[in-house]
Amino acid sequence: MSTATERIEVRVTPEDKALFLEAARINHESASKFVARAAREAAEEVVEREQTTRVPAAFFDAMVESLEEPAEPIEELASAVRRHRSTVKKR
Repeated sequence: MSTATERIEVRVTPEDKALFLEAARINHESASKFVARAAREAAEEVVEREQTTRVPAAFFDAMVESLEEPAEPIEELASAVRRHRSTVKKR
């Protein structure tokens, strides 16, 4: 576990401060530890929500099933690749 050495200062309303202090007291934590822990939990939730894609189960199953099917060539794309290869020289 690393030692906390960095600081972040925030301005809060008197009501919020009183609430944080009461919650910290109930949790038997310092106000600093309580606020830091709560902020970290909230930050982790935001990051996880941003980095996680959720889809309905039926959609996921259909997607996985489509990935298991053999790919069918797209002639227009294959033609474009052939044209590219014929005009671009390798070094």
